Amino acid sequence: MALEDRIRSSVDTALGELTARLDKDVRAIVEQLVTAALEERDEALAAVRRDTHDEVTANLQQQIEEAETRVRATIDEAVNQARTDERTKVATEVRQLVEVETTQKVNDALADADAAAEQRLMESVVAARVREREAEMAALTRLLESVRGLDGAASLSEVLEALGQSAGREASRAAVFVVRNERLLGWKLSGFGATDTQPKTIDLGLTESGVIGLAVGTARPMTTRESESAAEGPGFVHLPADRMGFAVPVIVGGRVVAVVYADSVAMEGRDHVVPSGWPEVIEILARHAARCLEALTVQKAPSPASPRFWVPGAGRPNPASGGSAAKPAAQTPSPTGSAPPGVMT
Repeated sequence: MALEDRIRSSVDTALGELTARLDKDVRAIVEQLVTAALEERDEALAAVRRDTHDEVTANLQQQIEEAETRVRATIDEAVNQARTDERTKVATEVRQLVEVETTQKVNDALADADAAAEQRLMESVVAARVREREAEMAALTRLLESVRGLDGAASLSEVLEALGQSAGREASRAAVFVVRNERLLGWKLSGFGATDTQPKTIDLGLTESGVIGLAVGTARPMTTRESESAAEGPGFVHLPADRMGFAVPVIVGGRVVAVVYADSVAMEGRDHVVPSGWPEVIEILARHAARCLEALTVQKAPSPASPRFWVPGAGRPNPASGGSAAKPAAQTPSPTGSAPPGVMT
């Protein structure tokens, strides 16, 4: 064999061996590389799996927490709504029960109140009727006593005195005047203060005596509301604008011999408790006093033919007795110690 062939053979053998060794080494390296790559891949996959698992777990946990939160909120809302509905239902039921019970109680209370009010009203009406009746009886009793006092008067002076006292019991202020020579002379006062003790100091003309003068001039009862001149009052004392003065003439034989004046002005600004019909009572007393005076005049007349009514003045002679200064036998002194001023009509 030639050298060249041997060299070629040696080279080929060497190359074969080298190639075998290289293949072996390369295969080993490749196997190592593959093993390492597989390990890295496994580690990478494991890392990816771990990261993915953690992320998924975190996301899942977050989703679970969010879901739980939503569920809790939904449950809370549902529970609150249920509680609200239940409270509303219970409140409605309770309100209905309370309304029914309250309505029943209110109706019962109203019925009781109505019954009590009706009872109180009836009691008040009965009490008012009793008081009214008592007031009427008291007024009638006073009137009867006054009439008896006038009937029991034995003289002209006593009649006027009884008339003044009776009028003073009926009205807050009362006065009796006698008529003489177109003048009005005070005889009896009640309720006018210090003037009550000196009634005869009052001497008025008919034109200056207001409602009293009008009663004399018209020969009928007059009030201060009937004319401007009457509105001035009695002339000897002030009469407030919101009070009514009342004057009644005492007519004997068709002529005015005296006048009774009364009003509702109380001393110290207070009204006396009097029946509301005091003007009518004053007029009754004046008319009855006139009848009593007529009866006494007839009794004291010197003869049946005498048509004159004469009230003797203090210390003046009786014209019918022929100029004698002696008093008539039936004439009795007045409580004030003197007879009424002489009035010739």
